[in-house]
Amino acid sequence: MDQSQSAHNKRKFQRIDKKIPIEVNRLCYPLPLYPGESCVCKNISAGGVCFTISNFYEPGAVLSLKISIPGWQGYKKPFSFLVDIASESPLTAIGEVVWCREHSAASDYEIGIKFLNIYEDDYRALIKYLEAQLT
Repeated sequence: MDQSQSAHNKRKFQRIDKKIPIEVNRLCYPLPLYPGESCVCKNISAGGVCFTISNFYEPGAVLSLKISIPGWQGYKKPFSFLVDIASESPLTAIGEVVWCREHSAASDYEIGIKFLNIYEDDYRALIKYLEAQLT
């Protein structure tokens, strides 16, 4: 078994490849007045997210994430099929930088985030959404 297979088998949550927009802000005091940095998700799981970003973040940094997953809110309520999916808001989460390394193709960085805090109802909806994507 090679190293990539070994790392894949150690994962607690199965990741799905998904190109979705994310807005990232460092969580610090005072809160920034400017909008966050926009980036695109590489993959996502119930435990975290990986994306490419132009700024380097030290492991342990805490970030605020707004993840625009189309259709995720449809998994929040039993009658969600009646909700206008186009008007949904992004999934908001607090995450910790686990690793950050230079991206080989550009001057950007690839970053791995572990979710620390998501509203309970939103987290359940995310899990249901991801399970549906895997089937």
